[in-house]
Amino acid sequence: MSKQHVQAGVPLGVSGTSTRLLEDYKLEEMLRSPHRFIRPEPEITQTSQLLWRHRVQYAVSHAVNAFYSMDPDVRKEVPVQYMLEKWWPKKTTGFDSVLHYWEVKNKVIDELSRIIRTNEDLQHPSILFEQWKTEIPSLSMELSMIFHAAWQPEGWDSLLIQKYMVVYDPNVVEAFQHMASVFCYEAFGKLPGMIEVYCLLEGRKVRFMPGRQSLARSMDFIHLIRDSVPQAEDVESDQFSARDKARIHEEADRRRNELDTKKTWLM
Repeated sequence: MSKQHVQAGVPLGVSGTSTRLLEDYKLEEMLRSPHRFIRPEPEITQTSQLLWRHRVQYAVSHAVNAFYSMDPDVRKEVPVQYMLEKWWPKKTTGFDSVLHYWEVKNKVIDELSRIIRTNEDLQHPSILFEQWKTEIPSLSMELSMIFHAAWQPEGWDSLLIQKYMVVYDPNVVEAFQHMASVFCYEAFGKLPGMIEVYCLLEGRKVRFMPGRQSLARSMDFIHLIRDSVPQAEDVESDQFSARDKARIHEEADRRRNELDTKKTWLM
């Protein structure tokens, strides 16, 4: 997949219009922890609540990257557990208990091992643990995303996008589906053939097959988020209200209810 259409490193607002930047990891944290943006807690409290999930996600992301960076023949001889051990937290700091630490570790190892086995037919990733940015001219904004893995399976003319999440969150899954659809359409001129989100602790895989109708809904979703996610200047001037933040969740819930009536999600 060519990167020639991806506008990496383009200065914000160079066209003279107001250009907003939407970053996937910031949106994910807002969707998971809205109270942190509406009524921010002391830094120590936030760190305690988020530490274990962030540390595990860090280990998973790097393990997946290292594993799929190897030649396919070599991957068959290396357990993914070996890669995970390199980045797994050495101390139980931030976990609920020592038991919780080991429960999470064993579950993540089991799920990653199972996923690797089901993906043995995937050979060389087109994108692997990379942060990309592209412009969306129709919305006067830029979209930045980190793709854990993207493949172009044999016989496909489009990408298979994969995301590895530690903890399932329906709003995060929904937002990622919309962002990945819009990003691929704008950057590569083509929708993904399929989007897969692996939720490790729940042992759950969510699949989505984008189409023209879903692209229109995704563009609407990104349009709403563009005007709802705080920018630095908004935070400093208190122009971003609690109502603005709540709109993100209201829209995500509404759109998820709409999709429940359609057959594009495969659980």
